[in-house]
Amino acid sequence: MTRTLLSLAGAVLLYAAPAAAQDTLRVPFADLDLSTGAGAAAFDARAAEAARDACRRGPSGMVDTTCVKIVQREIVRQLPAARQDDYARARRGERVLAMVSPAWPA
Repeated sequence: MTRTLLSLAGAVLLYAAPAAAQDTLRVPFADLDLSTGAGAAAFDARAAEAARDACRRGPSGMVDTTCVKIVQREIVRQLPAARQDDYARARRGERVLAMVSPAWPA
C-alpha cells in the first residue's frame, strides 16, 4: 500500500501561486526507511523534485527558490508523527536502536 502526502497547508498555497494550481502533491515514502540517512536523503530528493515542479513560474519555467523551501518544509510537516521523528533523527545523524529484553522468568 503506497502512502502519500496528500495536502499542503492553505498558507503555502496562497504564498506559492503556481502551487495553488494543484491542490495536492504526492510524495511516495512507504518504500523508504526514514530512520536511515539514505532513506531521509531519498525522501529529500523526492520532496525537492515535487516542490520544484509545484513552484515553476511563467512560460520560461523558472523556479522560485523561496517557494521550493516553503513547500519542502510543508511536505515534511505532512508526514505522520512517527515518520517525522525518524526523519528528524536520521537528518541529525542519530541512530535509531531497538532494544530487545528477555521475558521475565516464569
